[in-house]
Amino acid sequence: MGLYIHVPFCGSICSYCHFARTDRHDAGLRRRYVEGVLQELRLRRERCSLIGSATRPVATCYLGGGTPSTLEPELMADLLGGTLGALPRAADVEVTAEANPETLTPDLAAAWVDAGINRISLGVQSLSEPVLDLLGRACRPRAARAALALACRTFRRVSADWILGPGVDRQTLLAELGEAVDLGVEHVSLYLLELHPGTPLEGAVRTGRLAMPADPVLESLYLAAGAHLEGLGLRQYEVANFSRPGAESRHNGSYWRRSPYLGLGPGAHGFWGARRYANHRGLGAWLADLDEGRVPEAQVDRLDRADRRLEGAVLALRTREGVRVDRLPPGALDLERGAQEGLWRIAGGRLALTRRGYLRIDTIEERIARAM
Repeated sequence: MGLYIHVPFCGSICSYCHFARTDRHDAGLRRRYVEGVLQELRLRRERCSLIGSATRPVATCYLGGGTPSTLEPELMADLLGGTLGALPRAADVEVTAEANPETLTPDLAAAWVDAGINRISLGVQSLSEPVLDLLGRACRPRAARAALALACRTFRRVSADWILGPGVDRQTLLAELGEAVDLGVEHVSLYLLELHPGTPLEGAVRTGRLAMPADPVLESLYLAAGAHLEGLGLRQYEVANFSRPGAESRHNGSYWRRSPYLGLGPGAHGFWGARRYANHRGLGAWLADLDEGRVPEAQVDRLDRADRRLEGAVLALRTREGVRVDRLPPGALDLERGAQEGLWRIAGGRLALTRRGYLRIDTIEERIARAM
């Protein structure tokens, strides 16, 4: 199984972020959070005997946020020791932690390696000062470059995120990606900036203080960046992810295969069989349930057979391998037309989206859902 742990703390809030996070915390609250995660794990193990069973060893662990690197090294060690260390795990378990570049120091990197983290995901987003300002990022290009170099010297696997949005220049973007790969980055995630209600960036666009690039501009950046990464030896294996062969994120891959995973922490999601759940997003509500001895779930969805069939089809579409054509409902897609338009390729009985097709994935998934 997989294990996801959500760390909600940040040093500051980026203008586009809508995740479960807070910049209001102190050492006491961070310690209480770690204790809460261990308590949540105990409660979940009491209710499900398969959690902690040797038949379900942890194959991947992912610490996301928020900013996991805001945790003190000793708290990170306690967090991992009390969760991953308390469960059966595969010999080659992949343990990934996210970090903002400005928080990564040599001492922190060394402590993370000692704690068992063998893969790091750096939220670079850009190496351009104006773009970082628009995104509300605390990091500066010089610090990001230093963090990339440090990560590549320290960790077995290094991933870095880039955001395609306002202010991004095509040639500058391609140069930045090349620089990262030259330093040793083997995995890159490319995200088209999305506007979420209630975020400062969405407010700036809504009130006319900032203009979002037109869709064709963003799509052109995505296509160019993808082609550039392929030329550098990082092949696209998912809708937003590129890697050298063997450096793919095993944890992300388990999501698309519908493998079971346990989610712990405020805002965390989990999946097991026909059950998906989402924890309370707010740290206070999450802790309140734990204080009462309750599993801190805000929502539970039970998937029927049709739901599972739909999930299996649309999640497979997000991968390089694609979906078996016989898993698609008849008439959902005009297979010949889509191939002619360059949206997908059909071979060996499977339909796999092209990079241009990934840009239309929401529409394609809606058609499949309606037909199913």
